[in-house]
Amino acid sequence: AGNASLLGGNVAGVVDAVRDTRLAEEVLEEDVAYLEHGDIEALKALDPDLIITFTPDDHLFEYQEIAPTVQINYSTAAFSPFRDKLYLAHLYNLGVILNRQEEAEALGDEWMEETTRLQREVGGLTADRKALVLVEGPDSYYIYGRHSAFGTEAVYDVLGFQMDEDLEEALEDGPVEVSIDDLDGYEADHVFVNTRQQDDGLDTEIAQVMGIDEENVIMQDYDDYRLNDLISIEMQVEDIIERIKP
Repeated sequence: AGNASLLGGNVAGVVDAVRDTRLAEEVLEEDVAYLEHGDIEALKALDPDLIITFTPDDHLFEYQEIAPTVQINYSTAAFSPFRDKLYLAHLYNLGVILNRQEEAEALGDEWMEETTRLQREVGGLTADRKALVLVEGPDSYYIYGRHSAFGTEAVYDVLGFQMDEDLEEALEDGPVEVSIDDLDGYEADHVFVNTRQQDDGLDTEIAQVMGIDEENVIMQDYDDYRLNDLISIEMQVEDIIERIKP
């Protein structure tokens, strides 16, 4: 939704996960509909000209009966000029679909320049500093790797935090499930925690287990940080910079 808005698309409906996020409150129009996945009747009521979804999607054939439908493979970046930055590849691929390829490429180039500027600005706070991005699950926690949403793009790609080498190797097969006590096996100067419970003492517990200052455990709103469109990432970067400033 964020990338479509950035490219000038007329966004009529988005997945319900976007509801109540900063993106919804500050960017999307008030009349945008928030749809539960698989709510075909609600989707049909919007009478869309185009439906865009990630693959796989079990409702693909039902979508196609409503409007032309395009599926995007989340990890496809082969034809993008931003191959090593998956979130910018998403922007570019959407630009191709919406016939705004040049605009998407220009936005990506501008963001690359902005990333360079931001890294110069915060270099003293992030250079040679290791970070870990932790995401709350139903019964445990998961450590996420680069370009995996939940603030990973902002932390690693934009702001230039480093990652524990052993952890990076472990993440090659996807997110790593951990308990809080397991975190003492990883090295990090900052921990960014995606959670829906902001004031439950988790930051204190993580700081004690990892032997770092409590102020270096940054609690993040799960719903805001799960998004990785370019607008949301820019918001996340601004938020993190404010939180890590001395």
